[in-house]
Amino acid sequence: MDLELIKKLEHFNIYANIGLQFDRIDKFEKYSIAYHNKIRDYWSNFITDIKAENKEEFDKIILEASNKIKEKNREVAIAILPCMEETYSFREKFFDNGYELVSNEVWQIFDDFEELDKIKTNCSLNVKLEKTTDMKLYSDEMIKAYQTGDEDDPYGNLDTVYKEVYENYKNVENEYTDEFYFTKVNNEIVGVTSGVYDKEIYGIYGLAIKREFRRKGIGKEIIKQQLKMCKDKNLKLAFLQTEDGYYPADTYRKLGFKDVCTEYYYIKRKV
Repeated sequence: MDLELIKKLEHFNIYANIGLQFDRIDKFEKYSIAYHNKIRDYWSNFITDIKAENKEEFDKIILEASNKIKEKNREVAIAILPCMEETYSFREKFFDNGYELVSNEVWQIFDDFEELDKIKTNCSLNVKLEKTTDMKLYSDEMIKAYQTGDEDDPYGNLDTVYKEVYENYKNVENEYTDEFYFTKVNNEIVGVTSGVYDKEIYGIYGLAIKREFRRKGIGKEIIKQQLKMCKDKNLKLAFLQTEDGYYPADTYRKLGFKDVCTEYYYIKRKV
């Protein structure tokens, strides 16, 4: 497992999303807290970067950090990555009956751009990505694409506050570039996606297709076009995250994405 790559992706993932997924990151000596002022779910509000060598030290850190995150009126959630080596390797010991595992989010990368033209999407439709700055329309179409109610869709119950957050999104001046796209077929918006990139990494975020247009190869075609963008920008790799155990993760693997690690999210049970 390439810990240096995971640390680089972790930094990219958090700081490329300041202003959208996160409002700020508070760093302390033995842990960090990420949170958002409007979004309340555990993907945007959690304790991480925990430096604990044993269960006793871990419990003390979580107690201190929990008080801080409760001040934000959030549930206590903890995100675990392999660079938190002791905690990650012995999760069963650290996360006892007082915790519930709520998400296994697999991180995947694509870096074999010489094979890009060989990717077969089996999509017979004319799929186009259209960049937009109309965030009100984007937020409307995003919610339509996500709110499916399907059991095989891990994000089908996406909190509608995301609509407000995207609608009011303002670009934060930093080393990252954000781009938002409508997915169109015959000039009809059938989904959305976005790309965030720096000088090395192209992150694919928020890819969603409206229910009636799924299973037509559109998602694969979107990914292929975004990989082409990554290649054209001479970036080193494309990066995405998705819930493991659902069909998107396997789809991305078939397109040539490789698993880097799994990020585990735990919620502290209410007493």
